[in-house]
Amino acid sequence: MLVILKKIFFIVLILAVNMYICEYMGNKLTARMELKRGYRITRVASAGFPMIRLVKFLSTDSRVNIWNFFIFLLSFLIWSAVPVTGSLVMIEEDYSFLISFAFYIMLIIAVLLGSSRSPHSNVFSENCKKLLINLSFIIPILLCGISVVLVNKTMSLKEMVNSQYEYWNIVVQPVGGLVFFVSMFFQLKMLGISRKSYMSNVVETGKEGKGLGKIIEKVSIYMTVFFLIAILNIMYLGGWQSFYIIRGEVMLALKFYFVFVMLLLMDKATGRIDSYKLMARINWKFLLPVSIINLIITFGFLVARDIYNLV
Repeated sequence: MLVILKKIFFIVLILAVNMYICEYMGNKLTARMELKRGYRITRVASAGFPMIRLVKFLSTDSRVNIWNFFIFLLSFLIWSAVPVTGSLVMIEEDYSFLISFAFYIMLIIAVLLGSSRSPHSNVFSENCKKLLINLSFIIPILLCGISVVLVNKTMSLKEMVNSQYEYWNIVVQPVGGLVFFVSMFFQLKMLGISRKSYMSNVVETGKEGKGLGKIIEKVSIYMTVFFLIAILNIMYLGGWQSFYIIRGEVMLALKFYFVFVMLLLMDKATGRIDSYKLMARINWKFLLPVSIINLIITFGFLVARDIYNLV
């Protein structure tokens, strides 16, 4: 029990530190791209401003409800089966791939349904559309994940990383990695990577607000971002595998922040997307067919190699 509590403490600490750093980086990058100064209230390069804003929100409004606590709980439950490092995983399961994505889908549904709890019917309708489209983007991600499962012959995320000691899965699954990244980007685009990236003016998910409830919502969005980046690293980029003389933990951090910055840059470069039909067309006419073709080719190659010895 003490070991599990210790792991929980370290996982929460790592997530909190990364959330603080990403909040600061996101604001600075957004400010520079919009020709603004960004954080400028505190000294030391304004590194303490995220904490000041957090305290400011709490002092303004601290009302929460049961739904907020449920979202907050799910935000950390998705990390119960995801290995942060080779030795830091809360629960080691052979089916951690399925368990982690089950919690992730529950979190997405909870966040979007939570923002739908409004007396205005148009808000509920917009969020229902957003929920269905967001869930549809999970399909190509899962299909690409199944391709990696077939290649590594395991559903354990930890074993997937151990299987990449010679070369990363992105080498043998470049198309799957690209589809996974694009699907991940559009999902986070809809949820709100930054304050101005949400699709509709009516939908409030991803908007910065005041009070503990909005802080919990922001934390859940960050947990979603971190989860998808961590899964991308584990499944395609070698996870915590060392790279020559660079330690695995350092490589994991470098890849994490590289992907995060890439997502922010793409988010700002693409601007607002106000058409649900456009999102649906991108998914059903490009991402989903390509992920299915990638899965069929992977399955056919493995059958030809392992059963018929043709390759």
